[in-house]
Amino acid sequence: MNRDFEWDDIRVFLAACRAETLTGAAQTLKVSQPTAGRRLKALEERLGATLFERQPDRLVLTEAGRALLPYAEEMEQQSLALSQVLDSVAPETNKVVRVTAIESLAVFLARTFGEVEARCAPHAVELIATGERLNLARQEADIAFRMNAVPTRGDLVCRKLGRMAFALYAERDRAQQLGQDQEAARSARFIGYRENPRKASQSSWLFDFGRDGSFPLRVSDLQLRYEAARSGQGITLLPCHLGDATPELGRVGGPIAALDEDIYLLMHESRKAQPAVRHVAEALAELIRVRQDALTGVGQT
Repeated sequence: MNRDFEWDDIRVFLAACRAETLTGAAQTLKVSQPTAGRRLKALEERLGATLFERQPDRLVLTEAGRALLPYAEEMEQQSLALSQVLDSVAPETNKVVRVTAIESLAVFLARTFGEVEARCAPHAVELIATGERLNLARQEADIAFRMNAVPTRGDLVCRKLGRMAFALYAERDRAQQLGQDQEAARSARFIGYRENPRKASQSSWLFDFGRDGSFPLRVSDLQLRYEAARSGQGITLLPCHLGDATPELGRVGGPIAALDEDIYLLMHESRKAQPAVRHVAEALAELIRVRQDALTGVGQT
């Protein structure tokens, strides 16, 4: 029996443990599901043991899988430590720094890319727009922007940078008809989100506000809501930095205080020591500071 393990097989095992599905593991590792399945099968063949019970909707660790898990996690920690050492001695010229943010802030960074590029040079930025909380300890990203709630555990460095505001927007002629009185818009045609029962979410606020109106279109993607509003399909919530910068759109009322979001920048303690990551973090923090008026909709109508 060959007990020479390959780290890539162990990574698939750990990802499958955390996702509880092979599809989720493949997505985490950015490989195809068949590739993840082959690596997991190869590991089981090397061990001569089944690591997961394959149920219809999830993977469940077997006794052998539970026995392997702590050693796999230890291998992961050693791999991360080795990666940090290599990063610390590798040349930093033109390093790519991975930054993750939710879509509304990622759009801001993309729309101000000229400033991002100038401030972060000579290092490039890989922008990952996702609502998922990528794990900084496992180096899924170097820098993370989080909104409102931030982790209280782990070796994380956290800084509050500013705020981001949201308002109602419609095609400019329609917005001028409605004026600044949001109450006049309650019975309008809205471009909604998928329903989210969580209180204080943008979705629940919009559905509550527009309870006398109609929601013929409901989409979860910010860019789709933006394009639909631009083309006159209805009123929707947008971040002020996006709506105010679009000539085809006009605000209906002011920013909605209940939906303001605090912007936090997070790094793992181990990445803070890397000059490239630290430089990009400081550059992005300064960009958000000098662009606070745009992010909060100050001075716009």
